[in-house]
Amino acid sequence: MELAKPILAVIYRQEDVLREFLKELCLQDISPIFSFPSIQRYYSKEMGEGLLKVFISLKGLMRKQDLISFKLWAMQKEREFSCSGRRSINIDPGYVDEHHLVLSSSKKRGGRFYLGEGVYAEMEYLFVYGSFRPLYWTYPDYRDEKVRRFFQVVRERFLEELKTAKHGSNFQLVSFTQNILYETFQTGRVVGKEEPEA
Repeated sequence: MELAKPILAVIYRQEDVLREFLKELCLQDISPIFSFPSIQRYYSKEMGEGLLKVFISLKGLMRKQDLISFKLWAMQKEREFSCSGRRSINIDPGYVDEHHLVLSSSKKRGGRFYLGEGVYAEMEYLFVYGSFRPLYWTYPDYRDEKVRRFFQVVRERFLEELKTAKHGSNFQLVSFTQNILYETFQTGRVVGKEEPEA
């Protein structure tokens, strides 16, 4: 089982909408609030002016193969918070592991690969020389030094939780359905590639 730390990037305009959405989550870390020119240009026609963005990590770990259901869950949440067919919140789910930050998308473009069910994945960071490094296609907001530092902290937390899981302690596994984000608790050892199951 390949595990990762679930993360979300959330664009919003109204603070009460963000608060309502966050109430449904088991938050671990939340970044400072950002205002990036790039998101204003791309999203303001649908969502209005003065957009803000925040990055979030969730408590627990997820299976990497659940990225599809994580994205479908996020799309359902966007519909629930829509008004007159326009989104009031944009939710981009993804994960952090030892080597990458990966985002999911419903849109096809050059740096993305298809996972299934209309969902694509795109690597935004690669961990080399002791830190996350942006790639050629990495979004401008993910290039911001404060954002990169936030995800460095998320990666460190993930490594601690992964170590706990591999040593047989209880760990929290986050799963997703289209309507529900829920948690289960696992016990027992997580078997890595180098450790064949008995």
